[in-house]
Amino acid sequence: MVGLPPKPTVPEMLHAAAGIYEERNLLYQDNYKRFGPILKELFPDGIVLKSTHDMNRFSLLIQMLAKFTRYGMQFSNGGHADSLDDLAVYAMMLQEVDRADPPF
Repeated sequence: MVGLPPKPTVPEMLHAAAGIYEERNLLYQDNYKRFGPILKELFPDGIVLKSTHDMNRFSLLIQMLAKFTRYGMQFSNGGHADSLDDLAVYAMMLQEVDRADPPF
């Protein structure tokens, strides 16, 4: 088609994605690597997720963990208000899912 920009190539998309990673990693500093040790403390005997309900609950817990650790990374800078807003929303979502009758 005339006038449309060319679609990006795979290398171009990967380069752009690497830029996003580098930008976010400056702020969050490999935050994703903090999840394993924290989850090991929360679930020292491991965790079994069998139902969709269990997996929904766990996925929300992971979202909350991301917000807690991001806030912690910015603690000395006064915190991270966006993470606290998100955390409040995820907490209410988890409460709703917790109250749902399995299977969800």
